[in-house]
Amino acid sequence: MYCKECGTDNEDNSLRCRKCNVYLKSSDSPLTGGDRTKIIVFFAFLILPFAWFGGSVIIILIALFGLYIMKKDKRFTPIINAKKYMKAYLIVLALGIATLVTAIYYNEKAYDYDYTNGFEKIYNKNINVETAMVAGAGLIATPIVVGFFMFIFNSLFFRPLEEHQNWITKNGVFSDEKSSKNDSTNIVGRDNLSSYSVADEMLKWNDLLEKGLITKEEFDKAKTKLMNGEKHNV
Repeated sequence: MYCKECGTDNEDNSLRCRKCNVYLKSSDSPLTGGDRTKIIVFFAFLILPFAWFGGSVIIILIALFGLYIMKKDKRFTPIINAKKYMKAYLIVLALGIATLVTAIYYNEKAYDYDYTNGFEKIYNKNINVETAMVAGAGLIATPIVVGFFMFIFNSLFFRPLEEHQNWITKNGVFSDEKSSKNDSTNIVGRDNLSSYSVADEMLKWNDLLEKGLITKEEFDKAKTKLMNGEKHNV
């Protein structure tokens, strides 16, 4: 089984590509109501607790940019890249916070004051050891924190998209079968037959039929309307 994103040959029973890790057996159906709710909760999770500090702004921008490029290019690769960028950003952010905390601790604890001797500064001989322990704790906590947030991001955002990537790359995240068909059946109403020939319209409807967005019955009805319109115009 070949991956549609990177072309890697995988085992027939593989669920994900061994190279780019995308789903190989994605559902060609719209997202369920539960999946759509998860995506909304994902953005709410980023906006509500963290937006005041600006820490989640970059993550939101990465997600929105990935969705935009996916819709534009009709490929799922931007979503895969968005996951990588989010993880890299979380690592940099966690290390930056750990470094900042370590620096603040050193500045606060490097000297003690002897209040009995005129507020004399006394150098903390153990400050280097203590600072190293704080820095070490930050390094240990970094993969744990990053793993926690990536677990949440995968559960609420990436996994629902991956499971329906065939559908969303063609139709978008919040589109469904009903709206797609309703939109397609209004082509005649939207397009003025005085500007477009019947042949052009027939090509559009045939394309929709081949993509499975309309049924054969809907195609035949549209064909009849177009032919009647042609005779009427003549």
